[in-house]
Amino acid sequence: MTQNVIDPPGKPLPHISQPLPQQHTRLSTVGAISLLVLICLLLTLFTGLLIYSLSPAGQRAASIAATATHTAPTPTAQLSSTTSAPTPTPTPNLSLTPTPVPPIFSPNNVAVDPLQLPGGHYVIYEQQDQQHPQQNNLYMISLDGSGSPHMLTTPGYTYNQAVRPVLTPSGQLLYSGDGLWLTDIFSGTTTQIATLAPNFVITSMDLSTDGKWIAWTTEQADGQGLIDVYAGPLGNPARVYEQSAENCPCFRVFSIVDTLDKHSNGTLLLTDDRGSHEAVQNGLWALDLGTPPSTTPVQILDEDPQQGPLLLSPYSNMLLSSTNEGEVPFPTDNSVPQDIAALTYANSLSVGTLGGHPLAVSGSQVILPEQHNLRTIANYHWVTTPLFSPDEHSLVYVEFSSDEQAPYNRHSALYMVQIGGSGSHLHVGTPKLLATSTALLFELGGWFNNHVLTFYGDRTLYALDIQTGAVATIVQANTYARVVAIAGAGRI
Repeated sequence: MTQNVIDPPGKPLPHISQPLPQQHTRLSTVGAISLLVLICLLLTLFTGLLIYSLSPAGQRAASIAATATHTAPTPTAQLSSTTSAPTPTPTPNLSLTPTPVPPIFSPNNVAVDPLQLPGGHYVIYEQQDQQHPQQNNLYMISLDGSGSPHMLTTPGYTYNQAVRPVLTPSGQLLYSGDGLWLTDIFSGTTTQIATLAPNFVITSMDLSTDGKWIAWTTEQADGQGLIDVYAGPLGNPARVYEQSAENCPCFRVFSIVDTLDKHSNGTLLLTDDRGSHEAVQNGLWALDLGTPPSTTPVQILDEDPQQGPLLLSPYSNMLLSSTNEGEVPFPTDNSVPQDIAALTYANSLSVGTLGGHPLAVSGSQVILPEQHNLRTIANYHWVTTPLFSPDEHSLVYVEFSSDEQAPYNRHSALYMVQIGGSGSHLHVGTPKLLATSTALLFELGGWFNNHVLTFYGDRTLYALDIQTGAVATIVQANTYARVVAIAGAGRI
């Protein structure tokens, strides 16, 4: 600060008589200047602290002093190796994003308790690449708090809403892209088990419950030519059916019934994608792979009116289906990815037991009736991501409605239905409301056990205990993500 020196220090100043008001004016001017200088110094100090807090060093220091929610790393390029790869290195978590408030509420608006996540588990999930929106990557995160999410080694992987990766009982992840691949989720070792001809796409894929048998379908990317159905042991599959893509039903694999081995007549369940590469499933057919194999699939469910299968329980062969499906308005605020918004959704739910020879559905029970001729689109309910519990004693599903005006926001609720018996003695309970959600997109994921499952809500993955209502945040993806599988002690 510059000072005006009137006389050298130590020399007495002569007495000069001045009017008192003028002296007060001079002192006020000096005080104002001093105050302005002090304000400038404080602003400089605060600016320096702000710049430091935004720097990497400042963020690291703050992250040590505070506990933050796991935040998904920005995806980076994958290794192109198709042999053995080192265990992926976790990306350091430098984000100080606060834990989001779970967008889920109990029916009586009681506060949601925090959930203690089960130990010894890993969540495998798929996340959209923010820099390349057409490319998704696969990640894994441990729930013991020991690290951040890391990207799995998945050469050749291509995202397809209709062809989801599957975790085998041995801890390998089966996925599709430029063929079929297996990757070890811990070692990163990858193996290609099937190749794909140029300009062809894989339209469906399924794995038997014991992980020993596989089935998938392929067709040309332009929708012309032939559709091929493959099935067999994981190490030695073969083509079992072929048809023209111009003569629908255009078959894709829905599920494998029973364990296919040399001593059983295994059966493939096929559905019609109507020439679409999206997750379209209308009607249901059975293709017997016994000796000799069937030459023509046998129809189980009609596809006209528009209906189709939704889910098959792996052990009791309960088939969840809808007799009425429809389209829902596209949200205009991009809260729902386009390939999900373009799906047809179930307007009704029925469950029955699949069995007999030939296969047929028996003991069918209506869970949610069809709706017709309602006043507006907002009065219709739609179902997404239904799941049977691991013990197959209950069914959970998300029911939502859509506003009739832009941006066509969705309003979701979580329901559970108890299921007992089998075959002609199958019986279902009344749907019970478990929770409502304010998330613009609410989807269910995999199970930790019979009462704790995962769900997606507006760019974040959560875990929910359906018995207590307790919730925990798994990872903030900051973009759309979906749970692929849960790996844990006793499961791999």
